[in-house]
Amino acid sequence: MSKVFLQKYQLLIKTFTYVGWSLFWLLLWDIFVTVDYMLVLDPRLSLPSMPLSLLGSALVVLTSFRNSSAYNRWWEARTLWGTLTNNSRSYARQVLTLIDDTESGLNPVKPLLLKRHVAFVKCLSTHLKGEPCTSEVEALLHPEEIRLSQSTNNFPNDILTTSTALLSKEYKAGRLDSIRLARMESTLVELSNCQGGMERIANTPLPYPYVYFPRFFITLFCLIVPIGLVETLGWFTPLASTVVGFMLLAIEKIGTDLQSPFRVSEHQIQMTTLCNNIEKNLDSMLRDAQSGYASKQLESELS
Repeated sequence: MSKVFLQKYQLLIKTFTYVGWSLFWLLLWDIFVTVDYMLVLDPRLSLPSMPLSLLGSALVVLTSFRNSSAYNRWWEARTLWGTLTNNSRSYARQVLTLIDDTESGLNPVKPLLLKRHVAFVKCLSTHLKGEPCTSEVEALLHPEEIRLSQSTNNFPNDILTTSTALLSKEYKAGRLDSIRLARMESTLVELSNCQGGMERIANTPLPYPYVYFPRFFITLFCLIVPIGLVETLGWFTPLASTVVGFMLLAIEKIGTDLQSPFRVSEHQIQMTTLCNNIEKNLDSMLRDAQSGYASKQLESELS
């Protein structure tokens, strides 16, 4: 019972702290307006409520339109990452099955290509955040390639290009025919398309009016709400006004977070988790291929 209560308490704290200091300053403003009206101004003074109604109606339309646009960006980003995950599995399967092995054993280019692909997805996640590559990516690639990355503006694309060069080398060596090479190239194109879609979202922010107009009008509305309610609610105005303001501020904060799905926020795309899942999938597929090849070798020796 105490554990459930603790979880509910933590959820409540997280909910109220999501908006931040804006909610605290709004509460102080509501208290100030209420005290000023009840103790200083003439209680018979009638305050107009028409501006509050008109502004609230316009604010609903504007905020809904902005949040819908922001959510569409977030959902497209999540869909692109889902497509990238599926294409990563397809690419790994093609690497393990379409490229011929050498006479001495499992073709060493197979684990190399899978390792490079893990580096690609992890490097892409940092690229979308505008951050440099992590030590995890550096451990998966050749030091010379890491050094060259400092002079490029799109390192994930360079990783794909080098992987394509490795596939071309296998084709020239006769371990990959033209049909299988074309099939793998089409998968790499799909991966590149996913990357391009994510970069479009990351590099193209919503227009200025979509971002700042809802924020401005919500702030204005929160300042007007206690003035319009104090005549009717009296001392209960801070409670009602703060609750209304909290809902509007939370909606504005959600829209702000959703419009930048790769930026660090409460609603960011969990790219680190997705990259780790891709890495686990590829490692499992590689282990299965290695164990399957070992079993075939054992059967051939026994026969």
